[in-house]
Amino acid sequence: MCVSHSSSISSGDTGINIDHEIHAAQIRALYQHTPMVLAVNVANSALVALVLGSYLEQARWWIFFGLVTTLTGLRAIGWICYRHYRQPYETTVKWAIFATAGSSLSGLLWGLGSTSLLSDNILEQTFLVFVIGGMSAGALVSLAYHLPTYIAYVFSAVMPLSSIFILDGRTVHVTMGGMLVVFASALTFAAHHFNHAFVRGLRLNLDLSERTEELTQRTEELTQRTEELTQRTEELTAANSRLEAEIAQRKVAEDQLHQAQKMEALGQLTGGIAHDFNNLLTAVIGNLELAQKRTGGDPQTAGLLHAAQSAAERGATLIKELLTFARRQPLHPQAVDVSAVVDDAEKILKQTISPDIRLLIRAEPGVRPAWVDSNQLELAILNLALNARDAMARGGRLQIACENRRAEPGNSPPDLAPGDYVIVSVSDTGTGMSEATLVHAFEPFFTTKEVGRGSGLGLSMVQGFAAQSGGAVHIVSSLGEGTNVTLWLPRAEGRSTETAPLKQSGSVSGSIQARILVCDDDGDVRALVGTYLRDSGYTVWEANNPTLALQILERERPIDLLVVDYAMPEMTGPAVIDRAQTYQPELKALLITGYAEALRTGGISAIPLLAKPFKVAELSRRIAEILHGSSSDDSATGGNAMH
Repeated sequence: MCVSHSSSISSGDTGINIDHEIHAAQIRALYQHTPMVLAVNVANSALVALVLGSYLEQARWWIFFGLVTTLTGLRAIGWICYRHYRQPYETTVKWAIFATAGSSLSGLLWGLGSTSLLSDNILEQTFLVFVIGGMSAGALVSLAYHLPTYIAYVFSAVMPLSSIFILDGRTVHVTMGGMLVVFASALTFAAHHFNHAFVRGLRLNLDLSERTEELTQRTEELTQRTEELTQRTEELTAANSRLEAEIAQRKVAEDQLHQAQKMEALGQLTGGIAHDFNNLLTAVIGNLELAQKRTGGDPQTAGLLHAAQSAAERGATLIKELLTFARRQPLHPQAVDVSAVVDDAEKILKQTISPDIRLLIRAEPGVRPAWVDSNQLELAILNLALNARDAMARGGRLQIACENRRAEPGNSPPDLAPGDYVIVSVSDTGTGMSEATLVHAFEPFFTTKEVGRGSGLGLSMVQGFAAQSGGAVHIVSSLGEGTNVTLWLPRAEGRSTETAPLKQSGSVSGSIQARILVCDDDGDVRALVGTYLRDSGYTVWEANNPTLALQILERERPIDLLVVDYAMPEMTGPAVIDRAQTYQPELKALLITGYAEALRTGGISAIPLLAKPFKVAELSRRIAEILHGSSSDDSATGGNAMH
């Protein structure tokens, strides 16, 4: 039989089913001998056909040879499939059935073929008896691993021929038929013993392997328990240390969470108030400019107005820095040669740092372009360099380096996506910072400098610029050992590097008389723009809301230019422009805004945008450019189209 007398005995620890293992081993042994069995079948059928077909001139034996060869080919295909597609246990029964069926068909072909082709020639009959008997004996070695396969072959081959001999009735034939039956039975009995010994040997090997594994496992368990007893003492000793470390880590995580929440709230507040402050500063700066033009020759009044204007412009700069910190500052990224920006910064720094500070510039060969706003990058480098200068009151070394680097987990800031970056690092040998100071280093308005020497926005602005650009900033410092700040900037590969040339500020000659509609919900800004445009000779209408603006446009058309605020209660500026152009398709437009999100995202494509606060000279230049038809590529600050 294919398995022994025991049923489904499994190893509890290893989960191995012994009966399945034995059955699989029997089938493996059977298929290992299949090529030899197939070769013997073909060789014997060829010899029989050669002897009986040629010697006795019986051509039908060659037909028999062809049938044997065909069946052998099919069995060979099955053997190949077994070699390539067999799986443990699941398909063992299928392959056993296939082998048994193949052997049965092969034996039946020999039995029925010899019976149907048998002649009265005693020599031929004796020859066939010897051939089939010999093949049955040979099958004992190759098929007895799986007893059903052997029995199917032997009895299928022997029984048809022996039955013919016995039914013939003649003494010789009955004797030969009986001998075939006895021979087949004896071979089957021997195959049974062979199979039993094979199965028993497999079982002993598996039991021995299983028990060896159990013994090994128990030995390992005893060793492990001994180690556990040793380790538990160490674990109890280390438990308090781990608990204290976890408490400290949790406190750090909570502090970081509180810090992140505080920074997010401050960023939202900054972005929210920027719009109103920009409106106020637009009115202040613009009216101060108009007042300066009307002071005449009074130098004292002119000085006071100039001081007020300088203070207002510092306020506008402060708003920009706050927007940079809040990641809402409008950026104009392009492919930037970082080495060239560092060289430009070097020229400025040489005029501002002390002779006691040695300035080193290091750039590795082949530094790739970065995708950033070049002006903001230069400002960030200068901020970091000036911070480093202030940390070296007694002199030292200031180094600015740039290189290519790939960000991977473990060698880059944790919030940075993996990829290729351009690195700009600024390091000094100054006083450095303690861990407590480092925690607050990027907070706005936090500074370790004395009163009046810093606003506390330098590092926070650098962090905001880096994050908004798609990079990150990392700082390493310790007291007495200096500070190293690393800027990770995104590479420019694969991005569009086309940038329109910046227009030079100043008035555009050839001013034309035009009809202009100004729509802004802020009265001071609206009055300033209207007054200046009227003084410049334009015909101006003012509207404090979109509805009134559309009514004026419909009533007074044609209008040459619509100057409209971006964010208003009833309708946004782009929506007003869309509605207005349904009345007058050729209407030109200019958006003016201090709204941070509009500046950051670029507003609406193909509509010129002027950021608040602006100077009246800049307003004049932009309006002249639009009316002359040269603003199709203008930006929010006079450089590119909005996108």
